[in-house]
Amino acid sequence: MTIDPEDIDPEDEADGPADSELAAAARAGDRAAFEVLVRRHGPALHRYARRMTRDDVAVQDIVQETFVAAWRQIERFRGESSPKTWFFAICARKVADSHRVKRAQPLDDRLLEPADTSALSDPFAAAANTEFLAALESALGELPPRQRAVWVLREVEELTFVAIGEILSLSPDGARGHHHRARTTLQQRLQRWR
Repeated sequence: MTIDPEDIDPEDEADGPADSELAAAARAGDRAAFEVLVRRHGPALHRYARRMTRDDVAVQDIVQETFVAAWRQIERFRGESSPKTWFFAICARKVADSHRVKRAQPLDDRLLEPADTSALSDPFAAAANTEFLAALESALGELPPRQRAVWVLREVEELTFVAIGEILSLSPDGARGHHHRARTTLQQRLQRWR
């Protein structure tokens, strides 16, 4: 099977080959199939890495290193998890490696800006939103790295606890526990906005 990445919308798996088919083709040496996987999952990995570290250069390096490692290890991908979960697991290890080298920074305000800013035409609402986002950034930055990772993977990337457990080498219940502690801490720190 040879894939032409130009024929596939990377965002829509329904219109093209399934991730499992692309991974099988990549295992057989089809670089174009791997390129489709990179284009399909790169934005989510970038969001995750960006929320786990503030350094833009480090984020780019982490995502690039994730895909380089994945390509080098593609023949060992057995398909026991989805390629997306496998990529996130590699990315989580790369993020942890970067934290060993450099202590994690708080989140950048730009990460938490709402997509639709037209709803913020009211100056009071805009000021309140900015203040809330600053408080959320601060609270997320104070979470232990594993709790922050679980929260981001669950709340932002909308992954299941089973997938999060696979990514972070936790049981699903362990992932659920970290998420619960993160939510509890965030609720306490953000009580004023409830």
